[in-house]
Amino acid sequence: MAARRITAAVIGVGGNVSQGIVKALRRSSLDCRIIGLDLSADQAGLYFCDAGWITPRAEDPAFLPRLEQICRAESVDIILTGCEPVLDVLADRRQEVEQRTGALFPVAPPETYWTVRDKWTLSEWMRGQGLPTAQAALSEDRQALDRLRADCGFPLLAKPRRGGGSRGLLVLQDEADLDYVARKSRYVVEEMLRPAGGEYTVGCFSDRNGNPVEMILLRRELHLGTTYRAWVDDDPAVRDMATRICEALRIPGPCNLQLLLSDRGPVCFEINPRFSGTTAIRAAFGFNDVETLVRERVLGEPPRLPRIREGIALRYWNELYPAPDPRKALNELGRFNESNGAERGHIGSEGISS
Repeated sequence: MAARRITAAVIGVGGNVSQGIVKALRRSSLDCRIIGLDLSADQAGLYFCDAGWITPRAEDPAFLPRLEQICRAESVDIILTGCEPVLDVLADRRQEVEQRTGALFPVAPPETYWTVRDKWTLSEWMRGQGLPTAQAALSEDRQALDRLRADCGFPLLAKPRRGGGSRGLLVLQDEADLDYVARKSRYVVEEMLRPAGGEYTVGCFSDRNGNPVEMILLRRELHLGTTYRAWVDDDPAVRDMATRICEALRIPGPCNLQLLLSDRGPVCFEINPRFSGTTAIRAAFGFNDVETLVRERVLGEPPRLPRIREGIALRYWNELYPAPDPRKALNELGRFNESNGAERGHIGSEGISS
């Protein structure tokens, strides 16, 4: 008996993370209809989807009623997103979203989500678990900053407590730089760890009860805060550290860990309790955590993922040229689908470009 068709809504398909979710769904063996949501008709990801809808921003009071309208109209089974501004608004409202839309909305438990979303509370949690982490201080605490400078010297790293993709990252070289950061609010200042083996992004998947299932390790190079080149690299020390973190966190579903292999061993410096920017790359190597999540939550299947051991991903720019009919429908009606001119675009030659 063939599995039933699934309808998935993906929010924020103008961004690379949600585009990666769409790419992973296209690579999967699921019979899946994809509904893309974003803020305007000029978002390439909308044209990768079978239908597209325009929505207000997640913080707008009109967003949730619009999401409810879309999910009811399209008979959506599951809502997926990798867009942090959306998750920040909805992380505490999973039950409300599911009740109003009639769709599943997998998201990390709020307490865990907010702990790891903030770099300072994450650092404190890591210390509490006996896990290695960089020495750190808050920008508002001048005495702690001075102790950090005395213990570690320059350079130091300063980061916004919330953020990613190297946005707002500062390298502090001297006292003047430290004085500058001390006048800023909601920054974390950290020691500069010495690299000894590269930076890793680790895609982890745990079942609905938070039990780790499998992970994939990618050694990577960054460009403008985004993974630019990635090599599958099953370093035992990095895998062991990632396993310890996952067993302590117990986040159901997808989770992304970012670690530096330092001269003190692997140190985790960021955790994303969601799908991440390498979702499509992982799926291309056979580690399709999007498909696994849908199969577990919608179809009730036990989660299974292979351990992939080799491969390289090289990212590049690509273009999409949307057909005029769906774009016109989006601008005039706020939606397009098969009945009013949908013409789905392509996602790159191997589905891993963004």
